Amino acid sequence: MSVILDQAPASPAAPVSAPSGALPAHLPSTARAVATRVHANAMPSGAEAVLRRQLAPGFRNHDVLPGCAGGPDALVATMHWFHDAFDEQRVEVLHAVTEGDLVALHVAFSALHSGFFLGVAPSHRRFTVREMHLVRVADGLEAEHWVMRDQVWWEHELRR
Repeated sequence: MSVILDQAPASPAAPVSAPSGALPAHLPSTARAVATRVHANAMPSGAEAVLRRQLAPGFRNHDVLPGCAGGPDALVATMHWFHDAFDEQRVEVLHAVTEGDLVALHVAFSALHSGFFLGVAPSHRRFTVREMHLVRVADGLEAEHWVMRDQVWWEHELRR
């Protein structure tokens, strides 16, 4: 199953807009919808204000860039790091599994490599890599985040 969201709602309970045919006109505010709004919409869009509105007070990012604390600023820093290196970002949700307040997202991240990333000079080529995100949702907002990226595959894709 693939879900691409083009716009994030102003509040976590608001409906999600999507391209015609991609989603129903109204998507309820479920844990899956919250996780998808953050990782398939706000992060690749670079919309910092939208991203911050989707994060719960006390948000904790467990996989942070060196020198970052684990709060909202860590996720925002990751978003900016990606935007410095990649244009035309797109995140496709391949699988989403929800259990209680936890959501596992298996996503395909694709972009144009336009800046330095992991020490690799811009290749100006498109690439796609897969990632796994685990998100805990509380009160309609993302409260915790973990991510697993295959660094070897990333470097393979960027250096090819």
